[in-house]
Amino acid sequence: MIAVEARNIAHHVGQFALQNINLTFPKGQVTAIVGPNGSGKSTFLKIVSQLLNLHEGYMFVHNKPIQHYKQKEFAQILSMLPQSKQALPDLTVEELISFGRYPYKGLFQQQSSNKDKEIVQWAMNITGTTKHRERMFHQLSGGEQQKVRIAMALAQKTDIILLDEPTTFLDLSHQLDVMEMLQQINIDYGITIIMVLHDLQQAATYCHNMIAMKQGRVAQVGQPKQILTPQFLKEVYDIEACIKFEEDFPIIIPKRRGGKKDDHRNKQVQAY
Repeated sequence: MIAVEARNIAHHVGQFALQNINLTFPKGQVTAIVGPNGSGKSTFLKIVSQLLNLHEGYMFVHNKPIQHYKQKEFAQILSMLPQSKQALPDLTVEELISFGRYPYKGLFQQQSSNKDKEIVQWAMNITGTTKHRERMFHQLSGGEQQKVRIAMALAQKTDIILLDEPTTFLDLSHQLDVMEMLQQINIDYGITIIMVLHDLQQAATYCHNMIAMKQGRVAQVGQPKQILTPQFLKEVYDIEACIKFEEDFPIIIPKRRGGKKDDHRNKQVQAY
């Protein structure tokens, strides 16, 4: 089954353009969108989440055109966690996560219902943030803040979650912690996860599918072990590298781009 489908998508921003994007995202799987900076990854994610309007083509969520959804209805199906380092209001962790229940509240409803509170507690439990519920969000470390932001997205209780570079700004330990948590959420609850990643090793290790973009176009699509090759790195990233897999984990060793500079340096060392 397909959770999200893009047909002939095009979007123009100044001199940059997404062109002829045709993609499908399987329901209940984790898909990574990778590629060089400026290739259109985040732009595409914003189109899926309706943060940007379509210029050309069709986008479907659960086989329904996204423009046919009412705003709150769409927010009950798909949640988006953008890349952000913006300061948030002075809120406790629990208060911030509770914002994820907004799509389910009536026009004049201010207080959280018992169901809202149960779902917020569930989101805190599976992200390991319950212990911080009464702490101020800004007092947490970067890794803990990201878990809280993910908990807020989970509190929307959607079938699909989009994440724009969820491990950016985090140290290696917290990067792996977040990726393992997202993988476990997918396994336990079958939530479709689509995320932009820069780390190819994370994408290959934790995702079922990989989509590579370059210069506003789809370069390659497939399972990580199938497409992650030296030729892939050359075509998408313009680098030479060796790749081998240890079980599901890829080891990528870039070749130096020394060229004549390295040769000159070597001669200087020998002369000295």
